[in-house]
Amino acid sequence: MFTDQVGRLFNTASPRVHGFLHTGLTVKNFEDAVAWWSRMFGFLLVTEQTLTGSDAERLAGLYGASGLTVRLGFLRAPDGNVLENFTFDPPIEPQQTDWRRPGYTHIAMSVRNVPEMHRRLKASGISFITDVQYTAGAHWVFFRDPDGNLVELIDLHANRLPLKYLGGLVGRQYRRGKWAAYYR
Repeated sequence: MFTDQVGRLFNTASPRVHGFLHTGLTVKNFEDAVAWWSRMFGFLLVTEQTLTGSDAERLAGLYGASGLTVRLGFLRAPDGNVLENFTFDPPIEPQQTDWRRPGYTHIAMSVRNVPEMHRRLKASGISFITDVQYTAGAHWVFFRDPDGNLVELIDLHANRLPLKYLGGLVGRQYRRGKWAAYYR
C-alpha cells in the first residue's frame, strides 16, 4: 500500500529525464557472463529472474519471438551504473557489430589508467581490437567480451569531472549558439 501511495506521488510530478539507467546485453550463458563481468571489472549481481510461459509471452513483441524462456539480471558496476544481462532459450546465433549499420555499437566504461587496464586484461587472455589510443585528451581501447559484444575502456583524465558536472551548462550554451542548427 505504501509503495502505491509513493508511486502516485511521484507520477504527479512533471516529466523529467534523469539520464541513462542501464544497458541491456544479451549473452550466451548467464552464469558465465556474471562471473566474467565480476572477475574482470568488479560488477555484482543484484537481481535475477526468469520469465516463462505467459510472463514471457506478454513480451513476445518486445523480444521478437514467442515460446521463449528469458533469464535476466542486473549487475551493478563499481560506480553504480547497471548492466542488464539477458539469456534466451532458444537462443539465436550472434551477429557481428557493423559500425556502419544504424543501431547500438558498444558499451563504454569509464576507467582510470587505460594502458595498465589493457596490460592486465591482455594478460588474462582478452584479445583487443585496437591498441591503446590517445585522442582529444582521453586514452581509450576496444575489445570484445566473451559473447562478441564490443566494449570500450576510456579514461577522460581531467575532462571526466568537468564533463560530468559542467557538461549540461556547456551543452545549453552550445544549443543557443555553436550548435543551434541541430535543435531546430
